[in-house]
Amino acid sequence: MKKAKILLQILLSIIILCSISYICYQQNWFDVHNKIVQEIRSHKVVVDDNKKMSLAGRNRIRQRLMRETQAGLKKQGFVSIPAVGILEPIFNDAYSEKGLQAGANYANRSSVDQTGKQVPVMGKGNYGLASHNFDDGLTGFSGLQQNYQNDSPYIVNGQRQKNNWLNNQTIYLANSDGIFEYRIKQQRLVKADDVSVLDPSQNAQVTIITCLFPSTEYRITTIGKLKKSYKWAKAPDPIIKYFDLTKQKTNAHVDWYNPGVEEGVNGDAGGTKNIE
Repeated sequence: MKKAKILLQILLSIIILCSISYICYQQNWFDVHNKIVQEIRSHKVVVDDNKKMSLAGRNRIRQRLMRETQAGLKKQGFVSIPAVGILEPIFNDAYSEKGLQAGANYANRSSVDQTGKQVPVMGKGNYGLASHNFDDGLTGFSGLQQNYQNDSPYIVNGQRQKNNWLNNQTIYLANSDGIFEYRIKQQRLVKADDVSVLDPSQNAQVTIITCLFPSTEYRITTIGKLKKSYKWAKAPDPIIKYFDLTKQKTNAHVDWYNPGVEEGVNGDAGGTKNIE
């Protein structure tokens, strides 16, 4: 009887501790959620710098990236932001829920092209890109918001602020033609209906758009300037490996909102694994 009481007390203590830990994570008490997310991200991108990539291996990676996976959508390529663990397919419809549930999409409705007639081209002009912020720091473009469920530092004392926390980090866009390397220059906050951020630019840049939480009437824009373009045959091995779907995890889906098969090693690995 005494042993049973002790076991019951231990069990209750474990349940209470687990409950407190879960609440700390969900509410981000003591910055717990941010710290856990950062730890997960730090192990997400896997690159073996010692292994040389053959031309045949590069072509296989490219073919897996460009594989059509979503009926009614056209694959444009992939986006990789290694610093925050983002690797998502890019499709061609940022203005439908179908497109946004599939992954990232090019966004091309600007103040000078309100119907989006002009199709953006990677490595040229202003390449707009949009994906959901799932408010978890891990899925879609959630990793581009600095703090979980916190408007700061984007809004301070009711005023919008620029943010430099990702400055000089790299954004890679890849398609069948090559890989395009951009460097982040800044983040700034705009209202949800401000499409001028997608206006044409003289110099090549990428403009990534996602929601801010909890103030979803605003959008975080992450702006990167083109640094270099590579053909698949000439790109450095580590950059090629960021897009190896048999080694890297993708982050387009979450079960509670848009369940689906990931294209990375955490899913069908670029079509090399059967998913039942």
